[in-house]
Amino acid sequence: MFPQDLEPALPLFHKHRDRLVAIGEVGLDFTPWCAAEQDRDEQIAVFVRQLDIAKELDLPVNVHSRSAAKVTIATMRERGVSRALLHNFAGRPSVALEGVKAGYFFSFPPAVCRNQQRAKLIKQIPLEHICLETDSPALGPEKHVRNEPANILLSCRYIAEVKGLPLQTVQHVTTKRLLIFFFCTFLITKTRCPAI
Repeated sequence: MFPQDLEPALPLFHKHRDRLVAIGEVGLDFTPWCAAEQDRDEQIAVFVRQLDIAKELDLPVNVHSRSAAKVTIATMRERGVSRALLHNFAGRPSVALEGVKAGYFFSFPPAVCRNQQRAKLIKQIPLEHICLETDSPALGPEKHVRNEPANILLSCRYIAEVKGLPLQTVQHVTTKRLLIFFFCTFLITKTRCPAI
């Protein structure tokens, strides 16, 4: 995909703006099979255009990047993105904290339960910047087993355990944050939501 490939869709975005809650899933994939510099540059160009469209429409972005956390967050900050959800975030805690400073949210699927590295990440990210996700049918608590939406409770329990918080606190805060993230602009027409 190239930036110009997005242009034909713009009239549809504008026409149906009142029905949109976010732009995404967008992001960068810098895994080894996407290692060519030209490919990365093309991906960044498309990503920048997607971010600009989200800003133009006053919509948040739902981002999934692979092996590109630092570049992803830096690019969003450079483009002035204020509302972003980094889905299934797997970057370093120091990179995540740059996203926290920018006001971004980070979501974790049930697969987080089988990854001890993510525990370090979850400890560092304030609960107010964490959301839950299912990512069904992928990223379940067991590898190669179909994930179900009900497994979101496992993510919640794991995050509560890692953070030493009551389950209900994690449920309440993560749900509230996600509702604000996706539906704030949708519910309060043309007005930005206050920070909670």
